[in-house]
Amino acid sequence: MKKGDIVFNEYHGIRRYGIVEKKERADDGWAYCKVEWINDDLYQRSMEDRKSLTGGKNWSLDVYRVDMLKTIDLEKEMETFKAIEYILQTRGKNE
Repeated sequence: MKKGDIVFNEYHGIRRYGIVEKKERADDGWAYCKVEWINDDLYQRSMEDRKSLTGGKNWSLDVYRVDMLKTIDLEKEMETFKAIEYILQTRGKNE
C-alpha cells in the first residue's frame, strides 16, 4: 500500500472508498495511512450518532492501520460495476 492507492474500509456495514494520502510506520511496527475519504456522508453521520450516544467522545480515526484497509484496482472495479449495470438494464428491457 502506498500514497495514491485506492482503498476501501468497512465500518459496521458501511463501505467507504478513499485515496491514500500518506503512509508511515509507527513505533508499534505497524504501518498507518492517512486517507482522503470520498462521498463519506453516511460514515460521518454514523460517527456523529455514536458521539451523541457516548457522552461526546469522538470515535473517528485520523489514521488507519494498513490491515483495516483493502486496496482495489479501480479499472477492474469500474468494469465490474458497468457489467452489472448493463445486465440489470438488459433484464429490465426483457421483462
